[in-house]
Amino acid sequence: MISKGAEEAFSPTASAPTPQVSSPAIFEQKTVDFNSELHARPSIYFTGPAIVEHVAFLPSDGVIKEFHDSLEAEGGISVRVERHTEFVTVTRVRKLATEPERWPDAELCEGDFARLAGLSSPLLVCRVSILVLGNPPDLLGTVLKALDFGDTAASSIGGGAAQVCSDFRVRADNSSRIILFNKDLNAHRLGRMVRRIVEIETYRSMALLGLPEARRLAPLLGEYDAELVRLTNRNLGTPADQHKQLLEEITVLSSHIISATAQARNRFGATAAYAKIVEERIALLRETHVPGFQRFGTFVERRFKPAVRTCEATALRLEHLSRAAMHLLDLLQTRIQVEIEFQNATQIQAMANRAATQVKIQRAVEGFSMIAISYYLLSLLKLIYETVDHVGLHLNPLIMLVAIPVVVGSVGITIFRVKHALKTES
Repeated sequence: MISKGAEEAFSPTASAPTPQVSSPAIFEQKTVDFNSELHARPSIYFTGPAIVEHVAFLPSDGVIKEFHDSLEAEGGISVRVERHTEFVTVTRVRKLATEPERWPDAELCEGDFARLAGLSSPLLVCRVSILVLGNPPDLLGTVLKALDFGDTAASSIGGGAAQVCSDFRVRADNSSRIILFNKDLNAHRLGRMVRRIVEIETYRSMALLGLPEARRLAPLLGEYDAELVRLTNRNLGTPADQHKQLLEEITVLSSHIISATAQARNRFGATAAYAKIVEERIALLRETHVPGFQRFGTFVERRFKPAVRTCEATALRLEHLSRAAMHLLDLLQTRIQVEIEFQNATQIQAMANRAATQVKIQRAVEGFSMIAISYYLLSLLKLIYETVDHVGLHLNPLIMLVAIPVVVGSVGITIFRVKHALKTES
Protein backbone atom coordinates (compact mmCIF):
# COMPACT_ATOMS: atom_id res chain seq x y z
CA MET A 1 0.00 0.00 0.00
CA ILE A 2 1.49 3.29 -1.10
CA SER A 3 1.74 6.03 1.50
CA LYS A 4 2.30 9.70 0.86
CA GLY A 5 5.47 11.19 2.29
CA ALA A 6 5.13 13.30 5.40
CA GLU A 7 6.74 16.68 5.94
CA GLU A 8 9.45 16.95 8.58
CA ALA A 9 8.03 18.09 11.93
CA PHE A 10 11.17 19.98 12.95
CA SER A 11 13.65 21.96 10.85
CA PRO A 12 16.92 23.29 12.41
CA THR A 13 18.13 26.67 11.13
CA ALA A 14 21.49 28.43 11.18
CA SER A 15 20.26 31.29 13.32
CA ALA A 16 18.45 29.23 15.93
CA PRO A 17 20.26 26.29 17.56
CA THR A 18 17.03 24.78 18.85
CA PRO A 19 14.51 23.07 16.52
CA GLN A 20 11.47 25.05 15.49
CA VAL A 21 7.99 23.53 15.43
CA SER A 22 6.37 23.48 12.00
CA SER A 23 3.36 25.62 11.29
CA PRO A 24 -0.17 24.45 12.21
CA ALA A 25 -0.99 24.12 8.49
CA ILE A 26 1.79 21.60 7.95
CA PHE A 27 0.84 19.68 11.10
CA GLU A 28 -2.76 19.59 9.93
CA GLN A 29 -1.63 18.27 6.54
CA LYS A 30 0.32 15.49 8.25
CA THR A 31 -2.73 14.48 10.23
CA VAL A 32 -4.84 14.36 7.08
CA ASP A 33 -2.25 12.14 5.37
CA PHE A 34 -2.22 9.69 8.27
CA ASN A 35 -5.99 9.54 8.46
CA SER A 36 -6.18 8.94 4.72
CA GLU A 37 -3.87 5.98 5.16
CA LEU A 38 -6.12 4.54 7.87
CA HIS A 39 -9.14 4.69 5.54
CA ALA A 40 -7.34 3.75 2.32
CA ARG A 41 -8.95 0.29 2.04
CA PRO A 42 -12.68 0.64 2.79
CA SER A 43 -15.03 -2.23 2.00
CA ILE A 44 -18.01 -2.04 -0.35
CA TYR A 45 -21.12 -2.50 1.75
CA PHE A 46 -24.04 -4.31 0.15
CA THR A 47 -26.71 -6.94 0.70
CA GLY A 48 -27.41 -10.08 -1.31
CA PRO A 49 -28.15 -11.61 -3.61
CA ALA A 50 -25.19 -10.25 -5.58
CA ILE A 51 -22.21 -11.30 -7.65
CA VAL A 52 -18.81 -9.90 -6.65
CA GLU A 53 -16.02 -9.93 -9.21
CA HIS A 54 -12.51 -9.21 -7.99
CA VAL A 55 -9.47 -8.95 -10.28
CA ALA A 56 -5.82 -8.27 -9.37
CA PHE A 57 -3.26 -7.06 -11.91
CA LEU A 58 0.47 -6.46 -12.02
CA PRO A 59 1.27 -3.36 -14.13
CA SER A 60 3.38 -4.20 -17.17
CA ASP A 61 5.73 -1.29 -16.45
CA GLY A 62 5.83 -1.97 -12.70
CA VAL A 63 4.58 1.56 -11.92
CA ILE A 64 1.68 2.02 -9.51
CA LYS A 65 -0.06 5.39 -9.77
CA GLU A 66 -1.78 7.19 -6.92
CA PHE A 67 -4.71 5.68 -5.04
CA HIS A 68 -7.98 5.70 -7.00
CA ASP A 69 -11.26 6.41 -5.22
CA SER A 70 -14.25 4.13 -5.62
CA LEU A 71 -16.32 4.43 -8.77
CA GLU A 72 -20.08 4.34 -8.40
CA ALA A 73 -22.03 3.12 -11.45
CA GLU A 74 -25.76 3.03 -12.06
CA GLY A 75 -27.99 0.00 -11.93
CA GLY A 76 -26.95 -1.41 -8.56
CA ILE A 77 -23.28 -1.80 -9.55
CA SER A 78 -20.40 -0.61 -7.34
CA VAL A 79 -16.80 -0.58 -8.52
CA ARG A 80 -13.70 0.05 -6.45
CA VAL A 81 -10.14 0.39 -7.76
CA GLU A 82 -7.28 0.08 -5.26
CA ARG A 83 -3.59 0.51 -5.87
CA HIS A 84 -1.23 -1.43 -3.61
CA THR A 85 2.55 -1.48 -3.50
CA GLU A 86 3.05 -3.71 -6.53
CA PHE A 87 -0.41 -4.64 -7.78
CA VAL A 88 -3.79 -3.10 -8.56
CA THR A 89 -7.19 -4.60 -7.69
CA VAL A 90 -10.64 -3.94 -9.13
CA THR A 91 -13.71 -5.06 -7.16
CA ARG A 92 -17.13 -4.94 -8.85
CA VAL A 93 -20.37 -5.72 -7.00
CA ARG A 94 -23.49 -6.31 -9.07
CA LYS A 95 -26.85 -6.71 -7.37
CA LEU A 96 -29.09 -9.59 -8.50
CA ALA A 97 -32.88 -9.40 -8.54
CA THR A 98 -33.31 -13.02 -7.43
CA GLU A 99 -31.09 -15.90 -6.43
CA PRO A 100 -29.96 -17.59 -9.66
CA GLU A 101 -30.24 -21.32 -10.29
CA ARG A 102 -26.96 -21.31 -12.22
CA TRP A 103 -23.84 -19.20 -12.09
CA PRO A 104 -24.43 -15.71 -13.56
CA ASP A 105 -22.61 -14.89 -16.76
CA ALA A 106 -19.72 -12.45 -16.48
CA GLU A 107 -20.48 -9.04 -17.95
CA LEU A 108 -16.88 -7.84 -18.16
CA CYS A 109 -13.72 -9.47 -19.51
CA GLU A 110 -10.17 -8.96 -18.27
CA GLY A 111 -9.65 -6.06 -20.67
CA ASP A 112 -12.65 -4.25 -19.24
CA PHE A 113 -11.30 -4.58 -15.70
CA ALA A 114 -7.86 -3.43 -16.89
CA ARG A 115 -9.43 -0.28 -18.38
CA LEU A 116 -11.23 0.38 -15.10
CA ALA A 117 -7.86 0.13 -13.35
CA GLY A 118 -6.28 2.51 -15.87
CA LEU A 119 -3.76 -0.13 -17.00
CA SER A 120 -2.68 -1.26 -20.44
CA SER A 121 -1.49 -4.85 -21.05
CA PRO A 122 -1.22 -5.78 -17.35
CA LEU A 123 -0.40 -9.24 -16.01
CA LEU A 124 -3.39 -11.00 -14.45
CA VAL A 125 -2.61 -12.21 -10.93
CA CYS A 126 -5.99 -13.63 -9.96
CA ARG A 127 -9.68 -13.34 -10.73
CA VAL A 128 -12.30 -14.32 -8.16
CA SER A 129 -16.07 -14.43 -8.53
CA ILE A 130 -18.15 -14.59 -5.33
CA LEU A 131 -21.85 -15.37 -5.52
CA VAL A 132 -23.62 -14.05 -2.44
CA LEU A 133 -26.87 -15.90 -1.65
CA GLY A 134 -29.27 -16.18 1.28
CA ASN A 135 -29.43 -18.75 4.07
CA PRO A 136 -27.35 -21.94 3.66
CA PRO A 137 -29.49 -24.75 2.15
CA ASP A 138 -30.16 -27.99 3.97
CA LEU A 139 -28.90 -30.01 0.99
CA LEU A 140 -25.66 -28.16 0.34
CA GLY A 141 -24.27 -30.82 -1.98
CA THR A 142 -27.25 -30.54 -4.34
CA VAL A 143 -26.90 -26.77 -4.66
CA LEU A 144 -23.15 -27.02 -5.24
CA LYS A 145 -23.67 -29.60 -7.97
CA ALA A 146 -26.27 -27.40 -9.69
CA LEU A 147 -23.75 -24.53 -9.69
CA ASP A 148 -21.07 -26.79 -11.26
CA PHE A 149 -18.88 -27.14 -8.17
CA GLY A 150 -16.66 -30.20 -7.87
CA ASP A 151 -14.70 -31.31 -4.82
CA THR A 152 -15.66 -28.45 -2.53
CA ALA A 153 -14.28 -27.03 0.69
CA ALA A 154 -16.80 -25.35 2.98
CA SER A 155 -16.75 -23.60 6.33
CA SER A 156 -19.11 -21.79 8.62
CA ILE A 157 -17.57 -18.35 9.18
CA GLY A 158 -18.19 -15.28 11.30
CA GLY A 159 -19.29 -17.33 14.29
CA GLY A 160 -21.92 -19.14 12.23
CA ALA A 161 -23.27 -15.98 10.56
CA ALA A 162 -22.36 -17.16 7.05
CA GLN A 163 -21.03 -20.10 5.07
CA VAL A 164 -18.32 -20.04 2.39
CA CYS A 165 -17.80 -22.74 -0.26
CA SER A 166 -15.27 -23.13 -3.10
CA ASP A 167 -13.72 -25.86 -5.24
CA PHE A 168 -10.73 -23.61 -6.11
CA ARG A 169 -10.90 -24.59 -9.79
CA VAL A 170 -9.90 -22.05 -12.40
CA ARG A 171 -12.50 -21.76 -15.15
CA ALA A 172 -12.11 -20.85 -18.80
CA ASP A 173 -12.29 -17.13 -17.98
CA ASN A 174 -9.35 -17.53 -15.54
CA SER A 175 -11.63 -17.05 -12.54
CA SER A 176 -12.13 -19.16 -9.45
CA ARG A 177 -15.63 -19.30 -7.95
CA ILE A 178 -16.75 -18.93 -4.35
CA ILE A 179 -20.25 -19.11 -2.89
CA LEU A 180 -21.09 -17.15 0.25
CA PHE A 181 -24.36 -18.05 1.98
CA ASN A 182 -25.37 -15.14 4.19
CA LYS A 183 -27.32 -16.02 7.31
CA ASP A 184 -27.02 -13.13 9.76
CA LEU A 185 -24.51 -10.65 8.27
CA ASN A 186 -25.70 -7.09 7.76
CA ALA A 187 -24.42 -4.97 4.87
CA HIS A 188 -21.32 -3.77 6.71
CA ARG A 189 -20.29 -7.18 8.04
CA LEU A 190 -21.02 -8.79 4.68
CA GLY A 191 -18.79 -6.30 2.87
CA ARG A 192 -15.95 -6.89 5.33
CA MET A 193 -16.35 -10.66 5.08
CA VAL A 194 -16.26 -10.57 1.28
CA ARG A 195 -13.19 -8.34 1.45
CA ARG A 196 -11.39 -10.87 3.67
CA ILE A 197 -12.18 -13.67 1.23
CA VAL A 198 -10.93 -11.79 -1.84
CA GLU A 199 -7.83 -10.70 0.09
CA ILE A 200 -7.08 -14.34 0.89
CA GLU A 201 -7.21 -15.18 -2.81
CA THR A 202 -5.27 -12.07 -3.89
CA TYR A 203 -2.47 -12.31 -1.36
CA ARG A 204 -2.26 -16.06 -1.86
CA SER A 205 -1.69 -15.51 -5.58
CA MET A 206 0.82 -12.73 -4.95
CA ALA A 207 2.72 -14.92 -2.50
CA LEU A 208 2.94 -17.69 -5.07
CA LEU A 209 4.81 -15.39 -7.47
CA GLY A 210 7.92 -16.41 -5.55
CA LEU A 211 7.47 -20.09 -6.42
CA PRO A 212 8.64 -19.82 -10.07
CA GLU A 213 11.70 -17.95 -8.83
CA ALA A 214 12.42 -20.73 -6.33
CA ARG A 215 12.05 -23.35 -9.05
CA ARG A 216 14.36 -21.39 -11.35
CA LEU A 217 17.01 -21.14 -8.66
CA ALA A 218 16.82 -24.82 -7.59
CA PRO A 219 19.19 -26.22 -10.29
CA LEU A 220 21.50 -23.21 -9.97
CA LEU A 221 21.81 -23.71 -6.22
CA GLY A 222 22.68 -27.36 -6.83
CA GLU A 223 25.50 -26.27 -9.15
CA TYR A 224 26.68 -23.66 -6.66
CA ASP A 225 26.72 -26.29 -3.88
CA ALA A 226 28.81 -28.70 -5.96
CA GLU A 227 31.19 -25.93 -7.04
CA LEU A 228 31.62 -24.78 -3.43
CA VAL A 229 32.48 -28.32 -2.30
CA ARG A 230 34.99 -28.67 -5.15
CA LEU A 231 36.69 -25.37 -4.36
CA THR A 232 36.78 -26.20 -0.65
CA ASN A 233 38.54 -29.49 -1.35
CA ARG A 234 40.98 -27.73 -3.68
CA ASN A 235 41.78 -25.22 -0.97
CA LEU A 236 43.08 -28.06 1.23
CA GLY A 237 45.85 -29.09 -1.15
CA THR A 238 46.49 -26.11 -3.41
CA PRO A 239 50.18 -25.10 -3.52
CA ALA A 240 51.17 -21.51 -2.92
CA ASP A 241 51.83 -20.75 -6.58
CA GLN A 242 48.18 -21.57 -7.51
CA HIS A 243 46.42 -19.50 -4.89
CA LYS A 244 45.70 -16.69 -7.33
CA GLN A 245 43.71 -18.92 -9.69
CA LEU A 246 41.76 -20.49 -6.81
CA LEU A 247 41.02 -17.04 -5.39
CA GLU A 248 39.62 -15.92 -8.75
CA GLU A 249 37.35 -18.98 -9.00
CA ILE A 250 35.99 -18.50 -5.47
CA THR A 251 35.39 -14.81 -6.19
CA VAL A 252 33.42 -15.67 -9.34
CA LEU A 253 31.28 -18.20 -7.44
CA SER A 254 30.64 -15.72 -4.64
CA SER A 255 29.61 -13.09 -7.20
CA HIS A 256 27.08 -15.48 -8.78
CA ILE A 257 25.57 -16.31 -5.38
CA ILE A 258 25.35 -12.65 -4.37
CA SER A 259 23.71 -11.81 -7.70
CA ALA A 260 21.12 -14.58 -7.30
CA THR A 261 20.44 -13.47 -3.73
CA ALA A 262 19.94 -9.86 -4.78
CA GLN A 263 17.56 -10.84 -7.57
CA ALA A 264 15.39 -13.07 -5.36
CA ARG A 265 15.53 -11.20 -2.06
CA ASN A 266 12.64 -8.83 -2.73
CA ARG A 267 10.42 -11.54 -4.22
CA PHE A 268 10.96 -13.96 -1.34
CA GLY A 269 10.51 -11.15 1.18
CA ALA A 270 7.19 -10.24 -0.44
CA THR A 271 6.16 -13.91 -0.41
CA ALA A 272 6.74 -14.10 3.35
CA ALA A 273 4.80 -10.87 3.94
CA TYR A 274 1.85 -11.94 1.76
CA ALA A 275 1.76 -15.38 3.40
CA LYS A 276 1.49 -13.70 6.80
CA ILE A 277 -1.46 -11.64 5.58
CA VAL A 278 -3.19 -14.78 4.24
CA GLU A 279 -2.82 -16.45 7.65
CA GLU A 280 -4.25 -13.38 9.39
CA ARG A 281 -7.22 -13.16 7.02
CA ILE A 282 -8.03 -16.86 7.45
CA ALA A 283 -7.94 -16.40 11.22
CA LEU A 284 -10.35 -13.46 10.92
CA LEU A 285 -12.91 -15.71 9.20
CA ARG A 286 -13.43 -17.55 12.52
CA GLU A 287 -14.14 -20.83 10.78
CA THR A 288 -16.10 -23.75 12.15
CA HIS A 289 -16.58 -27.16 10.61
CA VAL A 290 -19.38 -27.99 8.15
CA PRO A 291 -20.20 -31.70 8.33
CA GLY A 292 -19.00 -33.61 5.30
CA PHE A 293 -16.68 -30.87 3.98
CA GLN A 294 -13.08 -29.85 4.44
CA ARG A 295 -12.61 -26.39 5.93
CA PHE A 296 -12.04 -23.53 3.51
CA GLY A 297 -8.98 -22.25 5.38
CA THR A 298 -7.54 -25.72 5.87
CA PHE A 299 -7.76 -26.39 2.13
CA VAL A 300 -5.93 -23.13 1.38
CA GLU A 301 -3.21 -23.67 3.97
CA ARG A 302 -2.47 -27.29 3.03
CA ARG A 303 -1.90 -26.38 -0.60
CA PHE A 304 -0.43 -22.94 0.01
CA LYS A 305 2.07 -23.39 2.82
CA PRO A 306 4.29 -25.93 1.00
CA ALA A 307 4.92 -23.37 -1.74
CA VAL A 308 5.70 -20.69 0.84
CA ARG A 309 8.06 -23.06 2.67
CA THR A 310 9.80 -23.79 -0.64
CA CYS A 311 10.47 -20.08 -1.08
CA GLU A 312 11.64 -19.78 2.52
CA ALA A 313 13.96 -22.78 2.12
CA THR A 314 15.39 -21.35 -1.11
CA ALA A 315 16.02 -17.98 0.52
CA LEU A 316 17.68 -19.68 3.50
CA ARG A 317 19.77 -21.85 1.18
CA LEU A 318 20.95 -18.78 -0.71
CA GLU A 319 21.91 -17.12 2.55
CA HIS A 320 23.86 -20.16 3.73
CA LEU A 321 25.62 -20.48 0.37
CA SER A 322 26.59 -16.82 0.47
CA ARG A 323 27.99 -17.17 4.00
CA ALA A 324 29.88 -20.36 3.11
CA ALA A 325 31.40 -18.78 0.00
CA MET A 326 32.49 -15.70 1.94
CA HIS A 327 33.90 -17.90 4.71
CA LEU A 328 35.92 -19.92 2.18
CA LEU A 329 37.12 -16.69 0.61
CA ASP A 330 38.21 -15.40 4.03
CA LEU A 331 40.03 -18.67 4.78
CA LEU A 332 41.93 -18.54 1.50
CA GLN A 333 42.82 -14.88 1.97
CA THR A 334 44.02 -15.64 5.50
CA ARG A 335 46.13 -18.51 4.21
CA ILE A 336 47.63 -16.29 1.51
CA GLN A 337 48.32 -13.57 4.07
CA VAL A 338 50.05 -16.03 6.41
CA GLU A 339 52.27 -17.27 3.57
CA ILE A 340 53.09 -13.70 2.57
CA GLU A 341 54.05 -12.90 6.17
CA PHE A 342 56.18 -16.04 6.31
CA GLN A 343 57.97 -15.01 3.11
CA ASN A 344 58.49 -11.53 4.50
CA ALA A 345 59.91 -12.97 7.72
CA THR A 346 62.26 -15.19 5.69
CA GLN A 347 63.43 -12.23 3.64
CA ILE A 348 63.94 -10.14 6.76
CA GLN A 349 65.98 -12.92 8.34
CA ALA A 350 68.09 -13.21 5.18
CA MET A 351 68.65 -9.47 5.23
CA ALA A 352 69.68 -9.68 8.88
CA ASN A 353 72.13 -12.47 8.10
CA ARG A 354 73.59 -10.47 5.25
CA ALA A 355 73.90 -7.43 7.51
CA ALA A 356 75.70 -9.51 10.15
CA THR A 357 78.09 -10.85 7.50
CA GLN A 358 78.74 -7.34 6.25
CA VAL A 359 79.52 -6.23 9.81
CA LYS A 360 82.04 -9.06 10.17
CA ILE A 361 83.59 -8.18 6.83
CA GLN A 362 83.69 -4.53 7.81
CA ARG A 363 85.48 -5.37 11.05
CA ALA A 364 87.96 -7.51 9.18
CA VAL A 365 88.52 -4.70 6.66
CA GLU A 366 89.02 -2.26 9.54
CA GLY A 367 91.70 -4.55 10.98
CA PHE A 368 93.41 -4.84 7.63
CA SER A 369 93.12 -1.08 7.17
CA MET A 370 94.86 -0.43 10.46
CA ILE A 371 97.69 -2.78 9.47
CA ALA A 372 97.96 -1.21 6.02
CA ILE A 373 98.01 2.34 7.36
CA SER A 374 100.55 1.42 9.99
CA TYR A 375 102.70 -0.28 7.32
CA TYR A 376 102.60 2.75 5.05
CA LEU A 377 103.45 5.12 7.94
CA LEU A 378 106.35 2.96 9.07
CA SER A 379 107.57 2.72 5.49
CA LEU A 380 107.48 6.51 5.30
CA LEU A 381 109.43 6.80 8.57
CA LYS A 382 111.99 4.31 7.28
CA LEU A 383 112.37 6.31 4.07
CA ILE A 384 112.91 9.47 6.11
CA TYR A 385 115.39 7.67 8.38
CA GLU A 386 117.44 6.36 5.43
CA THR A 387 117.39 9.76 3.70
CA VAL A 388 118.66 11.49 6.81
CA ASP A 389 121.33 8.80 7.20
CA HIS A 390 122.57 9.39 3.62
CA VAL A 391 122.79 13.11 4.27
CA GLY A 392 125.22 12.36 7.11
CA LEU A 393 122.97 12.67 10.08
CA HIS A 394 123.16 9.35 11.90
CA LEU A 395 120.19 8.63 14.17
CA ASN A 396 119.90 5.95 16.77
CA PRO A 397 118.24 2.78 15.35
CA LEU A 398 116.18 2.49 18.50
CA ILE A 399 114.03 5.33 17.13
CA MET A 400 112.54 2.97 14.52
CA LEU A 401 111.87 0.33 17.13
CA VAL A 402 110.05 2.85 19.32
CA ALA A 403 108.15 4.25 16.32
CA ILE A 404 106.52 0.89 15.50
CA PRO A 405 104.22 0.62 18.60
CA VAL A 406 103.68 4.38 18.59
CA VAL A 407 102.45 4.37 14.99
CA VAL A 408 100.29 1.28 15.43
CA GLY A 409 98.74 2.67 18.62
CA SER A 410 98.11 6.07 17.04
CA VAL A 411 96.39 4.51 14.03
CA GLY A 412 94.24 2.29 16.29
CA ILE A 413 93.22 5.21 18.50
CA THR A 414 92.36 7.34 15.44
CA ILE A 415 90.18 4.61 13.90
CA PHE A 416 88.42 4.04 17.24
CA ARG A 417 87.68 7.78 17.63
CA VAL A 418 86.32 7.98 14.06
CA LYS A 419 83.97 4.99 14.68
CA HIS A 420 82.83 6.52 17.96
CA ALA A 421 82.08 9.86 16.30
CA LEU A 422 80.11 8.18 13.49
CA LYS A 423 78.12 6.13 16.01
CA THR A 424 77.34 9.26 18.05
CA GLU A 425 76.05 11.13 14.98
CA SER A 426 73.84 8.23 13.91
